Amino acid sequence: MRVLLNALQAANRSGTGTYVTHLARCLPEAAPDLELFLAWPKDAPRPPHAADSRVTYLPRTGAGLGRSLYEQWSLRNEARRLRVDRVHYPSTIGPLLATSSLVLTVHDLAYLIEPTWFPAGRLAYLRAVVPRAVRQARRIIAVSHATAQDLHERLRVPLDRIDVIHEGVDMQRFHETSPQQHAAARAKHRLPERYVLFLGTLEPRKNLVRLIDAWSAIAGECPYDLVLAGRDGWKCQPIHDAANRSPHAPRIHRPGFIAPEDMAAVIGGAVAVAFPSLYEGFGLPVIEAMACGVPVVTSNLSSLPEIAGDAAVLVDPRDRDALAHALAQVTSDVREGEGRR
Repeated sequence: MRVLLNALQAANRSGTGTYVTHLARCLPEAAPDLELFLAWPKDAPRPPHAADSRVTYLPRTGAGLGRSLYEQWSLRNEARRLRVDRVHYPSTIGPLLATSSLVLTVHDLAYLIEPTWFPAGRLAYLRAVVPRAVRQARRIIAVSHATAQDLHERLRVPLDRIDVIHEGVDMQRFHETSPQQHAAARAKHRLPERYVLFLGTLEPRKNLVRLIDAWSAIAGECPYDLVLAGRDGWKCQPIHDAANRSPHAPRIHRPGFIAPEDMAAVIGGAVAVAFPSLYEGFGLPVIEAMACGVPVVTSNLSSLPEIAGDAAVLVDPRDRDALAHALAQVTSDVREGEGRR
């Protein structure tokens, strides 16, 4: 089978970028008879493949208008030229024009859940493109049962057209790390000795204003600082404003984007990972923290109970006091455990 994978999202430093990168890396190994064509961002590093892998890279513009034009027009022509059997769009955005061989991965429908989380231009693009791509897709991959249910309820997609395939965690990268690695990560990113960690894009649906307020409510009794690690997303200014006005502002650290090679050590140096998102299609930071052996406090909404199961503390993310109580309980348990060593 010949497959064209639109992997331009690999240039994006996000969960969907991680998904696309690992899909491009693992598909040739999982299906060695597959002939894979990768529309790949020109400047992005390429994942390693075996010498005998049947992989062809198609370097293309990975951002801006050039990417949109390619995804919406040129890729269809390329699929015809290459005579592929399937075209896979793996990051929710699909083509406006009909493509009978389309397979579409949908990560979430956040733009329908809460439109105010998005800038006007992005919202208009999603509203125009996603429903049409969903209607014409030959098969739809949903990354969680929660996303599949959203597709069914909000876009009226029959469940028998959807395959649920959970995302995974890269165990070569995310695993327990040593005190020496923690110390090196702290020095590199100017982090405190021990901390409560959020790791992800700083944007409204991550619920970080409420996380800051909840941590600030217990900071007087909690010896662990708060670290908000990740790149700025859209509409992030209220998050920075909340951090700056906290009575414990000097103890809130914002190191910015954490490179993939540093993530395990940064997570491992935390006493807990807090991921109280208001909505997620999956929630990679939850399973990444678990793989690193770090306790997790997360939301009881959307896909997160499905992903976390009974291995995390689940809390209503809209309830600041409940979130503060969960953080206090987890950090207290950590202190008691460290005291017994």
